[in-house]
Amino acid sequence: MDFSKMNKIIEGKTKIIYENPDDKDTVFMVFKDDITAGDGVKHDIIQGKALVDWQTNRDIYEYLNRCGVRSHYISSPEEKVSVVKKLERKINLEVVSRRVAAGSILHWGKGIQEGDRYDPVITQFHYKDDPLHDPMLDDDYIEYMIRAKNSIEYSEARRINALVFDCLERAFAAFGVQLIDFKLEYGMIKGEVVLIDEITGGSFRLWPYKTDKPNLNQPNILTELDPAGRLDKDVYRMGGELGEVKDKFGAIAAITAKFKDLPA
Repeated sequence: MDFSKMNKIIEGKTKIIYENPDDKDTVFMVFKDDITAGDGVKHDIIQGKALVDWQTNRDIYEYLNRCGVRSHYISSPEEKVSVVKKLERKINLEVVSRRVAAGSILHWGKGIQEGDRYDPVITQFHYKDDPLHDPMLDDDYIEYMIRAKNSIEYSEARRINALVFDCLERAFAAFGVQLIDFKLEYGMIKGEVVLIDEITGGSFRLWPYKTDKPNLNQPNILTELDPAGRLDKDVYRMGGELGEVKDKFGAIAAITAKFKDLPA
């Protein structure tokens, strides 16, 4: 595809969205080699990352679509390019679900220890704004908006996040990896809340199991996991070499490539 002849709708940190001249209801999502952290403050180029991310995103979305998740994803017709449904509007939220305590929650959550296990999974809403560092919305406010204002954006995003977490946690567990948490985004298409954006190594935390049969039914499961063997963007956040980051993302793609053989 010659994107130089297409209209660019928007360019983000890791992707470019182009109009589809042959179908007004879809757009092209083109992956870039860029990687960022710290709300875009840290920025590098990793040659080949776009291809790896595209593969991971393709395999995850095709699996989620089989699981019955309502998403924007349609197909991936060529390397680094996906066809997705065009949004009526984007919901300016980041929706985070956590099974295991890790990352930022350790710094602001009271009495929380790394490895604490949440059952059921907890979900938090963040207003998407880099300069404000994506502030979290109060749970009581979310409940009020759902109950009093019938805000389907919140209720449906929470429901879909839980469904996606269940699907992906089971999928990664089949390959000896624990899904720790993830961050997803949503938009409106034909009046419905729909899962959008990429799902790649920058979307979640993944820690391998330490043993073949970990005991995950306890309040804290840090001893059952191997955070040092993490397969996610924390390697980049923590100052890892770019080659190591690419290898970790490649390991994720090697796992998600096998999702096609899993039952939905």
